[in-house]
Amino acid sequence: MFKKSRLCSEHGLEPRDLRKIDSRVPNLVPTILARRGGILVNILHIRAMVKRDKVLLFDSYGSTDSQLHSAFVYNLQHNLRPHHQSGSGLAYEFRALESILVSVLDALRIELGVVRGWTSGVLEELDDDVDREKLRTLLQVSRKLNAFLSRAKAVKNAVVEVLENDQDMQLMYLSSTPTIDSEGMDQLELLLESFDKQVEEVVAETTQLQSDMSNTQEVVELILDNNRNKLLALDLKTSIATMGISAGTLWAGLFGMNLKSHMEEL
Repeated sequence: MFKKSRLCSEHGLEPRDLRKIDSRVPNLVPTILARRGGILVNILHIRAMVKRDKVLLFDSYGSTDSQLHSAFVYNLQHNLRPHHQSGSGLAYEFRALESILVSVLDALRIELGVVRGWTSGVLEELDDDVDREKLRTLLQVSRKLNAFLSRAKAVKNAVVEVLENDQDMQLMYLSSTPTIDSEGMDQLELLLESFDKQVEEVVAETTQLQSDMSNTQEVVELILDNNRNKLLALDLKTSIATMGISAGTLWAGLFGMNLKSHMEEL
């Protein structure tokens, strides 16, 4: 257990930096913070600090998806082995960051598969028939789809913010000597751009699913409006027919009361 003050003093952080990885803070926005002491990462299920020679993980085993975390830790350990450096050519901190981004991408793709299955299922059911229960399911899936799309876009934005900030890019090169290695910076940029492109593919597919849901909702609303109009038309016809019958009965009653048959004189 580390105290915040100790973490800040040992790793050159500010107390406000730790709020970015504090699991007690609700609705944390995905963030990659470049600091002189290390790289703070808070994306989906991963909260970590990458140093030039080690990685600190926060709440790693408290995740609801232990299998995903186990795979992440295994890949992280494999990528950070000393002999692995010669094969990849990446600096230690970039190999750690690569493992994190790969795990995040796996998490997004797994969730996308689940959401895709939900969406396909509800759309197929609505092709057969429309009822109250299916409409409720459509609304629930639509909300989950929108929430996932927001998370995916937030992950993409976190990476784009780093790519567009030259100072952050330089700070993320922790293994640098006083002169920054241009080759290392190119590797970091390629790593982040590759991840950004793959997340963009997830966002694009999710956006298409959202469009399909919206189109289906519009069709369902048209069907319901059409059925509602038919019921109103039927009700109107019934009211007119009832009024016609009532009017006929009224006139017959009036004439029946006023006509004389001379039988009453007998």
